[in-house]
Amino acid sequence: MVAASLYLPKENPMKPLGEDAHFIHELNLTIGVADGVGGWAKEGIDAGIYARELMNNSLIATDIELWGHVNLKRVLQEAYKNTNFEGSSTACIITLNTERSTIFAVNVSGFFLIRKGKIIYKLPMQQRRFNCPYQLGNCKDNPSVAQEMEINVDFDCWNGRYAWQCE
Repeated sequence: MVAASLYLPKENPMKPLGEDAHFIHELNLTIGVADGVGGWAKEGIDAGIYARELMNNSLIATDIELWGHVNLKRVLQEAYKNTNFEGSSTACIITLNTERSTIFAVNVSGFFLIRKGKIIYKLPMQQRRFNCPYQLGNCKDNPSVAQEMEINVDFDCWNGRYAWQCE
């Protein structure tokens, strides 16, 4: 897998790193994204710190999983357990299983699977009401609210590289 990312936080001198975070684990074909909940700013808390720690802990938890057998729910639970900063965030972690031509996902939020510029899979947002998503952290939600899914997909292979994209 060849993966890359580009993150452009909003221009805010109080939060130069923004409120979002991600990780890419190329060996285990796994990526994760967290969106820190901006409402914490009213209480003087930078939810971006929580999101970054959650994704760093997800990377660490993914690193100890066996190649081809990443248990995403366990990764999310371990990351959640080891994340101690104040704040909260949504989270989505997906892994590619090349043997089964599937993508496994664990999700506290929502995601799209895009292929050749077209949405081929869209998971409805998990939210209590408009603009109030389920979230991990210093709130009432925990990894038990996460949706788990396996999505069958056909992979194009160019020079041994799989082409897939998740937003």
